[in-house]
Amino acid sequence: MEPISCELLSIGSELLVGETVDTNAAHLAGELTLLGLLVSGVRQLPDDRAVIAAALRDARSRSTLVIATGGLGPTHDDLTREATADALGEPLAEDARLVAALERRFRAHGPMPSANRKQATRIPSAIALDNPIGSAPGWWVDRDKSVLVLLPGVPAEMRRMWREQAEPRIRGRFSLPDLHVRSVKTFGIGESALAERLSALLDADDPRVGIYARDDGVHVRFTTRGDRTRVDEAVAAALALAGDDAYGTDGEELSTVALSALGRRGVKTLASWEAGTQGALLGVLAGVEPRDGMARFVGGLLDEGGTAAVPHADVVLQLSLSPAARTGRSQLEVSMSGMLSLPPRRLRIHGAGPQRLRRAAFAALDQVRREMR
Repeated sequence: MEPISCELLSIGSELLVGETVDTNAAHLAGELTLLGLLVSGVRQLPDDRAVIAAALRDARSRSTLVIATGGLGPTHDDLTREATADALGEPLAEDARLVAALERRFRAHGPMPSANRKQATRIPSAIALDNPIGSAPGWWVDRDKSVLVLLPGVPAEMRRMWREQAEPRIRGRFSLPDLHVRSVKTFGIGESALAERLSALLDADDPRVGIYARDDGVHVRFTTRGDRTRVDEAVAAALALAGDDAYGTDGEELSTVALSALGRRGVKTLASWEAGTQGALLGVLAGVEPRDGMARFVGGLLDEGGTAAVPHADVVLQLSLSPAARTGRSQLEVSMSGMLSLPPRRLRIHGAGPQRLRRAAFAALDQVRREMR
């Protein structure tokens, strides 16, 4: 099977001046990996028509699949359509169907601004990709043995268009290689210590192993293009070697593991009380989708010197984060009261800024997970 080479182009001057973090490229790289494809490069480009056109020509000259995000808006500096027309040597023209779709979208809000008409243009070889939650259609261009996909820069719009339109087209267009990917997730052990514990697995050529530090712990990813049993066996071995530091595999999250552990102990509802964390735990737990058998998170209190009451719940998870004397590290105190109690435990938290706060939240959940298992 001929290998499929992929490149990502992230377009927008805001990416190059630190105003916006390029989460689109990270998401797409992960999605492409799951399809069995490996990204050979990622470039961030300014809102410059000539620069974008040159980058598109360059990427298409060596890659079978090129995906560009951003620059599809209605303003003067949204130039991806124009640059693509330059790169491919095709004229831009209004598409009546796209104009009608935009006018319908704006009808509830008044007349469509004239600037938005540029979003209804395309080149002859481009198939428009509908955008159900935004005004910027995407493009699918299959020409010269290469596929170019243009997606919006707004993350929510990009992800939906990728999931509903771009990914299915890629699956239908290419013969994708078999790729099996699984992960083991740990908390409470560092990268180097975990690598030492898993040293027998790291020396193997197949499956390939990667170790990655995240706010919710250290993840170990196993990848093979061969027999899936190879990754399954590696995951089983890694879980055994990681022991109590392993909290899950693949799509499991530390928050759901902790809430499930409480649920198995008969806890129906959980509330939180936080000091010094700026609501990091509340932010993590508020995004958890309730499932059968899990304790349900009912809300939390941020201690800012007020007198508000903690929401009524079977269990209250309490955490307080403060700088530790002389070390520059932070000290987290975790306890739990109510139907089940957890004696106060003190933990050291590394990092700074928002990362430190998120790590504190996950450390509290890991403590619950360990105590309640």
